[in-house]
Amino acid sequence: MVGVKAIARREVALATGLSAVAGYLDAVGYLVLGGWFVSFMSGNTTELATHLGDSGWQQVGVAAALLGCFFGGVVLGAILIRFGDGRTTVLTATTLLVAVTATVSMCVDSQVPVMLGLPLAMGTMNATFLSAGEASIGLTYMTGALVKSGQRLVDSFNGGPPMLWLRHLSLWASLLVGGTIGAVTHRWLGATVALWTATGLLAGITLLVVVIRRRRGVFGEGPPSLLEREIKVL
Repeated sequence: MVGVKAIARREVALATGLSAVAGYLDAVGYLVLGGWFVSFMSGNTTELATHLGDSGWQQVGVAAALLGCFFGGVVLGAILIRFGDGRTTVLTATTLLVAVTATVSMCVDSQVPVMLGLPLAMGTMNATFLSAGEASIGLTYMTGALVKSGQRLVDSFNGGPPMLWLRHLSLWASLLVGGTIGAVTHRWLGATVALWTATGLLAGITLLVVVIRRRRGVFGEGPPSLLEREIKVL
């Protein structure tokens, strides 16, 4: 039981940290693109539907590009999780994609690098907790986390775990905090510095994951074990 709790704490901590980075990047992308999301695809789908109805074909193209790149990132993550140490591979790829986006943004005066690179990175990141073809924890979208938090709150009044709802809510809160920090960083330091800051954060998280997995003796494994997947924490 102690081992299960330890795994649960590690998973919650990692998910919370990555959700904060996702919120950070979504806020930066939102500001750079003037109101488009790089990780919240439900919002972009609504935008796509609205512009299709209004025949706003230029905006339709933007929405389609964001959705397509995010979907491509999801596919890329699902492939990468099967190579090497799956979780580390996915996080490394996510870090590199943000770094490439930052580098290209320095060289060209255009929104295109952010429009293509960040949704690709965010889609890839969602494979971090992929197991048996299913993501046990969503990192870049929080509607599900809010729903689960409300449901677990009611469960706690009926004999369920008393604090589980707060763990779900912490994911939403981390996205909010990360987004706020991203907006402030973009405002004061600009998009390029904001992107390189996110790159550094992702690199640090990736390195920490490598160290922890090596110490646990699980480095080199693919998707998380069945034990990790069956922990009903998130």
